[in-house]
Amino acid sequence: MRHRILVVEDDPTLRLVLQDNLRSEGYDVEVAADGVAGVRNIQAITPDLIVLDLTLPDCDGFELLPVLRQSGQVPIIVLTARTQQAEN
Repeated sequence: MRHRILVVEDDPTLRLVLQDNLRSEGYDVEVAADGVAGVRNIQAITPDLIVLDLTLPDCDGFELLPVLRQSGQVPIIVLTARTQQAEN
């Protein structure tokens, strides 16, 4: 049985790159372009791993984390393009 990965990423280019690379490594990959679709997919497919973007169009990835955790202890890898600013 192949491991199933859910990629929740709004950028279509990055989503496709992740999907293609993970599939070429032998994983079953499902994708979602926003948080609502991500929650629907996690309930439908029960993934072994979630790759989550923090900057989604419909919600903040940090707010989505506890919702995704309700379905069990699925490992989550967080991706972000956010930058951290130093406090003055």
